[in-house]
Amino acid sequence: MKLKSKIQIIVLLLALTAIGVSGYFNRSPRLILKEIAPEKEISKKVAGEEASIELLSPKVYLSSDELKQADTLLIKINNGLFTDKISGEFGPIKIDFLKAAALESWIGIVGIDVKEKPGRHNLIINFPDDHKIEREINIVERKFPITKLLITEELKEKGYTPSKIIENITTKENLLLKEILSIYTEKPYFNRAFTYPLKKIKDVGAYGNIRKSGNLAVQHLGIDLEADIGTPVYTINDGAVRFSKDLTIYGKTLIIDHGLGIFSLYLHLNEFKVQNGEQVKQGDIIGFSGNTGYSIAPHLHFSVKVNGASVDPFIFIETIEKEMTK
Repeated sequence: MKLKSKIQIIVLLLALTAIGVSGYFNRSPRLILKEIAPEKEISKKVAGEEASIELLSPKVYLSSDELKQADTLLIKINNGLFTDKISGEFGPIKIDFLKAAALESWIGIVGIDVKEKPGRHNLIINFPDDHKIEREINIVERKFPITKLLITEELKEKGYTPSKIIENITTKENLLLKEILSIYTEKPYFNRAFTYPLKKIKDVGAYGNIRKSGNLAVQHLGIDLEADIGTPVYTINDGAVRFSKDLTIYGKTLIIDHGLGIFSLYLHLNEFKVQNGEQVKQGDIIGFSGNTGYSIAPHLHFSVKVNGASVDPFIFIETIEKEMTK
């Protein structure tokens, strides 16, 4: 071999050593995404040709960093390149994220409980590469009106009194529902925004009202919607039926698990159209409205729970619809 050729080979080997042999041949090196990082270029084959694309660090969007009690927080992470799950924590609450393929993003939903302590709370988002992002969320107190706990003559004849109503709710029915609502389905049944449970929406009993009778009080943790007996009730999203039972105060009650700790509740029904364990699709008729249990007139009581947090159903639906479709 000629001396000139030998010298060229030695120079080439030294060059490869300097840049790293494996880095030279590997077209897709492992990239560590950081909260604040410069743009990085990777080489990727597209339709048989080499194309240069930019990979940005994940951008985290919050529906708001200041919320009231009973609000809903939506977290959107605009980076569809993660193949492993993203998780998070809001205080003691675990957050699992939904991969929204159409949006090339990840979606996390956090319920701010109606009784959440006002002040600053820490939100942590955990990425698959062990990187974390922290944000502060400010929770503001929400004032709820005080109304009268009404009992009709017909209800009195059936044995309903303020003390019996509140005692039954706090010592029996809420404990029963709490057991159901503690179920956690890690995989979401849904992949779209939520809809309303009735075709016509008219609020006749606002969320959060504190209903009092003398020294007794109970908070209304749902929305009463106007509905004649027999009005079709629709599931607000895909899910699985976890509870269908006739209760003394809540009447015929149906609970649907949508996954990720999200549940919708439908009370005072006249009839069930689905049973425990049955899977439903958004818009399916799940029952018919009624006047069962402690109810002063036909209507649908509609509630939403997110990881045990009681949230305003209207704000929940509106926040997710607005933010998921951006």
